[in-house]
Amino acid sequence: MEERLYGCPVGVADMMEAREGRAAAQRRLVRAHGAPLVCLTMNIAGPVKVTREIERAFENALEEIEAQILREGYVRAREQVRAVTGLEAFFVVAGVGVQLLKRLMCEVEDASRVGRLLDADVIGLDGEKLSRTDVGLPVRRCLLCGEEAPLCARSRAHSAEALFSRAEEIIREDLSARYARRVGQSAQRALLYEAAVTPKPGLVDRANSGAHRDMDFFTFLDSAAVLPSYFENCAREGIRLHSRRPAEVFEALQRRGARAERAMLAATGGVNTHKGAIFSLGVVCGALGMLYGRRSGELEGAEADDVLALCGEMTHEAVCKKLSSLTLENARTFGERLYVEHGLAGVRGEAAAGFPSVARASLPAFRAALAAGRSVNDAGVAALLALMANAEDSNVIRRGGLARARALMREAQTAHVPDVEAMDRRLIEENISPGGCADLLAVTFLLYFLLEE
Repeated sequence: MEERLYGCPVGVADMMEAREGRAAAQRRLVRAHGAPLVCLTMNIAGPVKVTREIERAFENALEEIEAQILREGYVRAREQVRAVTGLEAFFVVAGVGVQLLKRLMCEVEDASRVGRLLDADVIGLDGEKLSRTDVGLPVRRCLLCGEEAPLCARSRAHSAEALFSRAEEIIREDLSARYARRVGQSAQRALLYEAAVTPKPGLVDRANSGAHRDMDFFTFLDSAAVLPSYFENCAREGIRLHSRRPAEVFEALQRRGARAERAMLAATGGVNTHKGAIFSLGVVCGALGMLYGRRSGELEGAEADDVLALCGEMTHEAVCKKLSSLTLENARTFGERLYVEHGLAGVRGEAAAGFPSVARASLPAFRAALAAGRSVNDAGVAALLALMANAEDSNVIRRGGLARARALMREAQTAHVPDVEAMDRRLIEENISPGGCADLLAVTFLLYFLLEE
């Protein structure tokens, strides 16, 4: 069925038959319900009327049309047609006058560039279609030259190939923008979920501030509030540069990361809440964008391992170059000194290896907890314990020393969710906070939201 629908060329006779069938459906629905009708189609020039991308754009339009209808009225009945001659949807609308309904549909058509490809026709009780001029609006403009669309259509000023190519470009840009926005929103949601999971040993959560004196739960909310545009832009960079070397994407993300850190510090009054997450989640968002671009937006069947492998490809070259240049003399941060003295690469090493602690520990633990009927909160606690048992956390080493960090890893290997409150009290007393694991928990949430939820 799908192979016959997508990319199948149709002729003039096919389109005339489809138009007659659409008109008959309009008359039938208006008579049956005694209410005006919205008929949604897409204005696609050329012999091919349906592709996967066109279908996705149409589905987005369906949601927007229904939301617009619900501003003033409600949908009494709906029908859909999926055919090689084009996608169609019918909404019988009650509670709103036909003139207002037409203006509402024109708002959808005019709200974005992809709206220019929509034909949201309104059919009155008399069976007649309202025009834009009937409600005091100008006629639509041509996709290519900006002249009045009816004039260009009558004069055949542009080829069907040129119009179809332009429509494809508009749809791809719109779908990419929607996806990047979804990635940004999901990354912000991941930060909020990470902050909300309670209890988290030594970390800020809803119950307490853990081993921290300069931040609380609300500081994390303030920080998360200013970061979604950064994450969205990381995904955009991944999409834009998807055909380039992954290392070039990481280079572009580093510049954006520096700006995001400044925004975070401004929002928190100089408190470092999310520096590690800006790095880790930024890399993952960039990889999600690259994967989207490489697969032409077809993410069905994509797995977390695909994303995490790309993270490794993006960061490996830069991380290896950085680490190989470190000496005791030029190591400036604790993490850099830790690598020189003990060979522990911290979050840089995690990223360069494709976040193995997420792939092999936290994601499986999170899935298993949900499958066992645990709440999202308790599944998050289980995932955090898995990270604490498997990831060398430089924050723990800095506060408690290497021996204490290794002991905590062994403790976490046998700990369960009911043990965490006691562990939390001990780590608060010891002033130890596994902040690196918290950042990886946010990565776990992000991958779950986008690929598995």
